[in-house]
Amino acid sequence: MSYLVLARKWRPQTFEDLVGQEHVSRTLGNAIQQGRVAHAFLFTGVRGVGKTTSARILAKALNCVNGPTATPCLECSPCKEIAAGVDVDVQEIDAASHTGVDDVRRIQESLPYRPARDRFKILIVDEVHMLSGNAWNAFLKTLEEPPPHVKFIFATTEVHKVPITILSRCQRFDFKMIAAARIAERVRHILSVEKIHADEAAIQLVSREAAGSMRDALSILDQVIAFGGDKLVGDEVAKVLGVADRAALHGLASSIVEGRAADALRQIERLAAGGFDLVHVARDLLRRCRDLVVARVVPDPEPLLDLADAELADVKALAAAAEPDDLARIFQGMSRAMDELAKAQNPRHALEMAAVRLARRPPLIPVDSLLERLSELERKLGGGGGAPRPPTGGQRPPTTPTTPQRPPPASAAPPPVASAPQQMPPQQMAPQQMPPQQMAPRGAASAARAIAPDASSIVATVVGPVVQPDGILTPSVVERVRAVAARLRQERATWGSLLEHGVIVRCDGEALEIAYEKRSFLAAQLGDPQIGDAFTRATKNELGAAARFVLCEGGLSGRTLAQLSSEQRSQAMDAARREAIAHPAVQDAISIFKAEVRNVKLPNDD
Repeated sequence: MSYLVLARKWRPQTFEDLVGQEHVSRTLGNAIQQGRVAHAFLFTGVRGVGKTTSARILAKALNCVNGPTATPCLECSPCKEIAAGVDVDVQEIDAASHTGVDDVRRIQESLPYRPARDRFKILIVDEVHMLSGNAWNAFLKTLEEPPPHVKFIFATTEVHKVPITILSRCQRFDFKMIAAARIAERVRHILSVEKIHADEAAIQLVSREAAGSMRDALSILDQVIAFGGDKLVGDEVAKVLGVADRAALHGLASSIVEGRAADALRQIERLAAGGFDLVHVARDLLRRCRDLVVARVVPDPEPLLDLADAELADVKALAAAAEPDDLARIFQGMSRAMDELAKAQNPRHALEMAAVRLARRPPLIPVDSLLERLSELERKLGGGGGAPRPPTGGQRPPTTPTTPQRPPPASAAPPPVASAPQQMPPQQMAPQQMPPQQMAPRGAASAARAIAPDASSIVATVVGPVVQPDGILTPSVVERVRAVAARLRQERATWGSLLEHGVIVRCDGEALEIAYEKRSFLAAQLGDPQIGDAFTRATKNELGAAARFVLCEGGLSGRTLAQLSSEQRSQAMDAARREAIAHPAVQDAISIFKAEVRNVKLPNDD
């Protein structure tokens, strides 16, 4: 007993039956009604979307005894014979087995003769991209000016391989992948006619696994009917196809989104024990991550999600409990994991580690919140944590002391210098009266500008630009400051880097002064008393001088030790490259092997 598979039994016979290609059906139908039928057509698209079927429908529409008509009768001899593939005037040729110029020549020799019975002689060439270059060239003249009774219909899945000279002579129709909802609708209709009961989960699995191809959907449907008989259940269909069912997929996605790494590993263990293809599971999980993002950001996501009602409700509930940016981050991580799975020797281990990595992702912190916290830190450590500054008008703000204070007697000694800002604004003080922490650093652009004290005795703030003195970066100064940085690095590595990224404005037997922009991230770290103590000790031990940080509020210019080191290394690399290229052995190697020097290493490089 012969069995006709569903893909052939339910092949569309008219333009109205063609699913998901309405743009093709309408255009061809209108062209027939208006008498504007071209002599050559090119149908392109992925497998199983209706290219060859549309070519047969067009042939029936042109050769029907009632035609040309957009609705062939399907009862006349031409319609029946074209549907069966035995019409003598409608030739279907497989270009994969007729690739040469001799095959095209034999076809061309038959074209001038009138059709034996039908209205048009129609040539349907499937997989036309397989023709050779010479065969295409032989087609050119005939394709441009064929006899009036000849029509060409080409079908291909790889339109980029068709020469542009052929494309320009054809009307091109791009067949789209069919939406899963449309495939599911067609599958329901076929099952109802075939009197087979199927739950919604089974239908959704079949339509989703078809990946946009109606022929694939019907082939899958044939397979699951052979297993389930007249009743199809989603769980059984999932086992037959080797894909994870809805509950397992949703459980794995929930574990990842909610941060339950252990549960995610248990889910993967159950899937692996069930014999499921884990690469396919990962692909479905990536699709589920996409569905979660869509369900979270779109107010009405139903048109964008090809899901059953129960599955859609689960997706919307899970998405509502997460942040959109977090879901997008999970999708990105899963997308990268797919690349790893494709190359992994053990897909299970790769999927497990990807699930753990995504489930244990650190929480997202908004950039605005980070900037606000950084600004608050700079305010506390850089300028807001010390004594209050005098107002602009030179008046000291009123204070409310906790204990009564008596004015000093007239014969008492003058107050210490450190209290000078409380008696006289800095603008009115002579330089020699200013405390050391208020003196402008040597080499500053404006030594007479106002300087305000900070919480630490080694930190001074300069209102105005600070410029690194010319010639201060002598080899001896650089060596001494690097020695201080090395001593700091012995206590903590970041402290040495802090010194190397500051601008040296003074280095002599009296003091080492390093300047930073007050609003910078580096300046925010200077309020740590440990840094100040370590800086003071290192400077005293290496230079025998005082240490001071200068915070500049008006712009800072100069080179740091880090920039100087980078420049010196770049110069050394250039010199080493020139020396290497000039070496006779290297020149011989370049000449023999047609090579070039890509990289050089300095002696101290690892």
